[in-house]
Amino acid sequence: MAKESNIVVCGSARVGKSTLINALCGRELAKTSNSLSSKTDRMEKYILNRDYISSNEASNSNENQYSITIWDTPGIESWTKEHVQEHISKIMMKSNPVCMIYCASPGSFARLDQLEWIIETCIKSNIYCALVCTNKYNGGRQSREQLLKDFHSLLSQYQPMTKDENNVKYYGDAALCTTVNSIPFEDEDLGAQKGVEGINELLFGITSSLKGDKLIAWCHTIADNKSFWSTMVNQLTEVYKIARPIVEEALQKHGNDIAKALIPLIIGAILTKK
Repeated sequence: MAKESNIVVCGSARVGKSTLINALCGRELAKTSNSLSSKTDRMEKYILNRDYISSNEASNSNENQYSITIWDTPGIESWTKEHVQEHISKIMMKSNPVCMIYCASPGSFARLDQLEWIIETCIKSNIYCALVCTNKYNGGRQSREQLLKDFHSLLSQYQPMTKDENNVKYYGDAALCTTVNSIPFEDEDLGAQKGVEGINELLFGITSSLKGDKLIAWCHTIADNKSFWSTMVNQLTEVYKIARPIVEEALQKHGNDIAKALIPLIIGAILTKK
């Protein structure tokens, strides 16, 4: 039987949710319709099926399938509190999500009261929250900084900020906030060009914060993101206290598939701590 997990992505329309989802997964996912909501409030979902990378090489490959559903909610700017609770609770009833990712762009319409309800619901339900300023160069620096201040203000109500590293603010094991640029940005009028930024740092922040089965599910969600695994291999080795000779042996065995080398080692580290 396939292992199943869910991830929720929230935010207003046209803030780059779909682009961020593809950037996180390291591949373009096909969007499908869903049956949880009415036509007027339809959620979309992305289905990611992949082989389960096990720390036990002798395990039955027929049972090693992973199915990850990424729920892309409709724009929440017109939601009421009851609307938020209805949508989030429907997903929670289906499966306890690995995490909730909220997206907003500088200058975009963001209802902070709805976001507060979402954060409260998730933290009370032990669902990790990642608040992401997407398209960070759209709207200007002042708008970007104000959005980050709003994120910080909301998250601080539930958990004090415990760490600020590599443009990622951490709030214990409950949440983080950061900025990303999912695709290259170009402003012809100003002659400004910016490349993809912040994706690897966001992925590392979530990876290093999740625990247990949710961490395993998350690792399989981002297993195809070769940039992340190759860039963050040293940081991951340090976080999970994996001996460097073991990492090097795994990398020699799996060549360019760094995820296939590291994920079993991470799973092994998780099982050792239980």
